[in-house]
Amino acid sequence: MDTARYAALFLSESREHLTEVDDALLALERDHATPAINGTHLATIFRGVHTIKGMAAAMGYAAVEQLSHALESRCEPLRRGAEPLSGEVLALLFDGTDLLRAAVDALSSGRVEPTSAVRAFVQRLGGMSVTASGPVASVVETPTAAAAESGAFGTTRRVDVRLTADCPLKGVRAMIVLAKLSALGVVRGTEPVQARWQDDWFDGAFRLTLQSLATDDEISVAAQSAGDVATVAVTLASPTPSQGTVRVREAPRTVRLDARRLDTLLDLVGELVITRDRLLRAIEQSEHPDRAVMRAAADAARLVATLQDEVLQARMLPVAQVFDRFPRLVRDIAHDLGKDVHFTMEGRDLELDRSLLDAIGDPILHLLRNALDHGVEDAETRRAAGKPASGALILRAARDRAAVVIQVQDDGRGIDRDVVLRRAHEQGLVDEQVTTLADDALLQLIAHPGFSTATSVTSLSGRGVGVDVVNTRVRALGGQIDLETITGEGTVFTMRLPLTLAIMRALLVQVGGDTYAIPAAHVMEVLEFNGASRRTGALTITVRDEIVPLVALQQRFEDDPLAPAAATPDGVRHVAIVEVAGRRTALLVDALLAQQDIVVKPLDSVRGARPWFSGATVLGDGSPALIVDVSGVA
Repeated sequence: MDTARYAALFLSESREHLTEVDDALLALERDHATPAINGTHLATIFRGVHTIKGMAAAMGYAAVEQLSHALESRCEPLRRGAEPLSGEVLALLFDGTDLLRAAVDALSSGRVEPTSAVRAFVQRLGGMSVTASGPVASVVETPTAAAAESGAFGTTRRVDVRLTADCPLKGVRAMIVLAKLSALGVVRGTEPVQARWQDDWFDGAFRLTLQSLATDDEISVAAQSAGDVATVAVTLASPTPSQGTVRVREAPRTVRLDARRLDTLLDLVGELVITRDRLLRAIEQSEHPDRAVMRAAADAARLVATLQDEVLQARMLPVAQVFDRFPRLVRDIAHDLGKDVHFTMEGRDLELDRSLLDAIGDPILHLLRNALDHGVEDAETRRAAGKPASGALILRAARDRAAVVIQVQDDGRGIDRDVVLRRAHEQGLVDEQVTTLADDALLQLIAHPGFSTATSVTSLSGRGVGVDVVNTRVRALGGQIDLETITGEGTVFTMRLPLTLAIMRALLVQVGGDTYAIPAAHVMEVLEFNGASRRTGALTITVRDEIVPLVALQQRFEDDPLAPAAATPDGVRHVAIVEVAGRRTALLVDALLAQQDIVVKPLDSVRGARPWFSGATVLGDGSPALIVDVSGVA
């Protein structure tokens, strides 16, 4: 069997199961006083490591298989209720899961499996003897001793499975189905035998004989959860006329696709959008356009728009794929710091573009570490301040028009503005005459490279890189970071990011003779400019009895409040009323050009440069245009 072909699938499946195991362990630690709930979580852990064991055996990954088997065996008496769950055993399960993840990661990076570490941990679990290589248990298992004592083997049924025609790894996928069903009972045999599942003629149709207490529906759902399963039929092994039932369930069809193909496809769609705009512009400028050409161009434009939407939807993934790795991390850091923290996540189902999802992990990690180290106090300090002993840490995702808002909120001590100001004075970052700091000025200081209020360097803080890294990464993604903090009550960091980094609808405007793109999702309305007034020293306009701040983009871009406005052909200028985070601002432009889809290109900004732009694009005539960062200029 050529295992190299199946390595990516094994890694993907194993990491999914490890995430489920981590979630169950955290729930056990939190709800260990409730036996009924414990049984559910222990069953999840057992199934997860059991499935990994089966897949590792099929791939020949000895260390992963041995460790999975040891963890499975350690969970068995807990799952049956023959042994109470203690803190020591729970700590062992946490450590074993960490080692199992390290073993899986070693395979992904081409490192040698940590066989010696696995052997040492297996001995720690209970002195079990483990050989250096080779499987410790067959995937098709005999009944456990506990099952033999109780006689509760369940009903014997035939499970007929057919994989999807386009399943690329039929042999390994069949092994995964086998492992899923083995977690429900005892697999007595397979047709064809497992050794033939790797033959070229194997078409993905096979039968298992399963002895289990699970219902037919539970068996069917377990088989389908392996993925790439077209149909599942469950029947009694020896049905009578009154007993015989066949349950066939069509599974949703999914295809595992290399993410690089999606990236390439999106790039091609982006170029296609630009070409479409060039074609439409050429037809508009033609003196005598052909009607047939116009109809064909309109049809092509419609198809390109549909293709664009489908590709963007294919790239959208729930933020849970990033969020779900943080509960375990928060738990470990809190334990290391000796703090009691209740961590919650909100908005896990919100979908983001895959490329953006890959990029937000590190900023969130830095903010969580910052909150745990600097924000949340230890239990004694919290009690003295009249707070609950357990600190609250929230990771939240929400939708705001064409942007996603990600917040990290804690109810800790807040940021001490006096300490930050004193350190800023010492480093010469602010004038000595500055005696107070607003939230935006405070953020600029703590995000300054190398700035830190920590008195010593630890594994978590003290080097002054945390918030700086977050600010730099968020800006590079075309987003914005905000800060709200109240001494003694807590801190909220808010990252505002685009839903996609690829294509967006934009309003094209002219400012000072140049063309700029304003993201249409932030544009509420466009009005003729009829003059401004000053209110508390700032320019404003009145929109239906509402006072709205006015920003002249030419003056802002040139960083010159006295910069003259460019002449417009008809002498009429316009304002675009934009809204960000509930704040409305009027952007003064020289002329309105068009509204169209644009392909977003990343813009590498120089450190210290003004945050006026979030990216760039190429227009239909081939000319470039900068994309205005509305949150930066408003």
